[in-house]
Amino acid sequence: MGDDEKRQVGVDLLPLAEASRRLAQEHFARNDWSGFPMPVPGLKLVLEPRYKHQALSEFRWKECYDEEGTRHEFEEEAPPTPSEYRRVNCWWNSRYQLNIVVVKNQQGRARFTVQFEDRLAFTIRTLEAAAAWPIDAERKALQKLASLIPAEAFELYELTGHFAEISSRSQVTYLFRKGRPTIALRQSEAGSVVLCALCLHPIGYYGDTWAGVMCPTDDVIAHLLMMRGSEDKFWANANQHSVDHPAAGV
Repeated sequence: MGDDEKRQVGVDLLPLAEASRRLAQEHFARNDWSGFPMPVPGLKLVLEPRYKHQALSEFRWKECYDEEGTRHEFEEEAPPTPSEYRRVNCWWNSRYQLNIVVVKNQQGRARFTVQFEDRLAFTIRTLEAAAAWPIDAERKALQKLASLIPAEAFELYELTGHFAEISSRSQVTYLFRKGRPTIALRQSEAGSVVLCALCLHPIGYYGDTWAGVMCPTDDVIAHLLMMRGSEDKFWANANQHSVDHPAAGV
């Protein structure tokens, strides 16, 4: 590829956040209120089963470089060949800080393997996913959140990315966190008991990250409104992580 043919990000190629913003505007004009998640190179896109654009979960990116090693564009590549084994069970071992995974093939032969979780890797992958979030979407979400919670709680959220609210039904305290699962705990005179971390992304998320396909404060708003509207449904739909699991983000 010659110098006159090189493409520049922001001129010939759009950054992921700008592409995401334009896709959202296009689908909004079609009354598609759910938007259109942006696949991120190197990250698995996991979508809610009822979401209508399921084909996106099979999309894969392939990076293209010129002879100087400069990245210019991405192309779709074929998905990897599926394994004969399917996961049938998985649980977290707190003592050894790893996941134990049981898989089984079509003949019923089972085997197990272990998966190590790395908190720093979760953080780095979440930063990679952030490239797909339009900053103007986050600013609008902040304005909406400010109208839903007391001013002092919103100021705390702006300063720390956290605020708490006690459920009037269950008396459970929820610590809502930007870019992390919500922590549920019970408070008493004897102290606080952490119940679990509730991870829920209404449309979808990027695998092995804390990032949803919506901007982080939109996810916080979803958690807050589900807790207020149907606390049981919030718990039923959320993944409940032990707080010592890296996915809990503690």
